[in-house]
Amino acid sequence: MASMKAILFSSDFVGLNAVKELEGLVGKSAKNINFAIINEACAVEDSDDNSFFVNGMHFIKNNFGNFYLVNLLALSLDDIKKRIEKSDVIFCFGGNTEYLKTVFDETGFSDIMPELLKTKVWCGSSAGSMILGKMISSAWQNKLYGPADDYGIKSYMDLLDFSVLPHLTGGDLGFDNNDKIVFDISAGVDWDIYALSDWSAVLVDGDRVDVIGRHWSKLRMGKIIENNQ
Repeated sequence: MASMKAILFSSDFVGLNAVKELEGLVGKSAKNINFAIINEACAVEDSDDNSFFVNGMHFIKNNFGNFYLVNLLALSLDDIKKRIEKSDVIFCFGGNTEYLKTVFDETGFSDIMPELLKTKVWCGSSAGSMILGKMISSAWQNKLYGPADDYGIKSYMDLLDFSVLPHLTGGDLGFDNNDKIVFDISAGVDWDIYALSDWSAVLVDGDRVDVIGRHWSKLRMGKIIENNQ
């Protein structure tokens, strides 16, 4: 999608303040930017602490305009469209990416998403970033992030020709025994991988793709081709 605009966080604004970057993508000042919030991904997460959502919402409330909660499972497609039409940005919080894709598919959101992203900026946090691009196999993700339920998903949205892997050491992959797995993952696919720390994000503006923040690596065919330590 040549016209698509997105900020793909490993964490969210709390980890990396990207207000100016979002203002540039939307073409409005922060206080005039309205958000549609999707938070389905964390529904199945076995987590001791979901305060990341509260922290993220607190930042949005205090730095931007209005926000609208868009519960995909509770609303009709027409109501989903109405809430998103009032917004400039669709912000999708993190959790289980494969479960999130099942929700997108079951509710029909997968079908309308490409059209929405012709006019709306996508902001993703963790799973909300991963879902936009290429899917790394469940087996590799389990090795990298730990075991998770298998929802039988074989692909994400494939709206981008790369993968985002969040919550890593980023620029120092070779020095972390667990994160070294990313080299093997990259060697087994024919697209680029962005390995992000929680202090970095991928910025998409049409055909242009940049990385902002610090501690990240871009890999191709099993090798780091760009990084920031």
